[in-house]
Amino acid sequence: MIQRVFIFFFIICLYTAPAQTGLTAHAGISASICPGSSYTLGSNPTASNGIPPYVYMWAPAALVNNPDSANPITTPSVTTVYTLTVRDKSGKEASSTVTVSLYPYSVYAGKDTTISQGQTITLHGIAPNDSSVWWMYKITGNQMFNPNILNPNYFAQQYGVDTLTLAANFPHGCTLYDQLVLTIIPSTTLYFFNSFSPNHDNVNDLFIIGNIQDFPNNTLDIYNRYGQNVFSKTSYQNDWDGSYMGNELPAGTYFYILDTHDAKGGKYHGEVTIIK
Repeated sequence: MIQRVFIFFFIICLYTAPAQTGLTAHAGISASICPGSSYTLGSNPTASNGIPPYVYMWAPAALVNNPDSANPITTPSVTTVYTLTVRDKSGKEASSTVTVSLYPYSVYAGKDTTISQGQTITLHGIAPNDSSVWWMYKITGNQMFNPNILNPNYFAQQYGVDTLTLAANFPHGCTLYDQLVLTIIPSTTLYFFNSFSPNHDNVNDLFIIGNIQDFPNNTLDIYNRYGQNVFSKTSYQNDWDGSYMGNELPAGTYFYILDTHDAKGGKYHGEVTIIK
């Protein structure tokens, strides 16, 4: 009778005891992400088939926000292989790895630089494989001609410290940003644009003279190659659009004479080209 009870108890235990297949670690699914983006490591569950509670150890620990948690967050700067080690209550350990790759996208606005008020600087942004780019700046009154290209011109009418931001949209929904700091020092030196393209696209449509606002009593005369005066104005304020008596002038080289009527300014003459 005792022997039968023992056998019956053994059979019950055999059918009710939890199956133990061994501690397993689940580091998660390898993925590619946008540069600068974050990714959650681990799985659901991150550990299984062991005796809880579990101890989690992620490496490299410096690259995750909580290396002793089941699902830490990482923001890698390069493609990185993460190793997860799990220890259960009995002291058993299991390991797993996961790779987080970065899409090969980058954006570079250029080096910080210094220019004088009234100058124009050509920017040299870099965004390989970009789908679209655009620039942003902060100083009201300054201008950027064609900000949706990598190499626009920036006209510094006001002095100060400006932050120029280059943004780029890439495939896979990636948007990247980079900045340069442009220091604009005060100046009253006159800077003459040597060409402009008056095609009414709001990009380089006017003959610009940097810092002309500092000489409000100026007079400007512009002549064609035959010596005909095609533009004359007192107190010029960067508003000639390449027209004469309401008609667009042909492409070509024209000649200007500027008199500031100011001892600090003086007189200037030179050439400006209308581009069509």
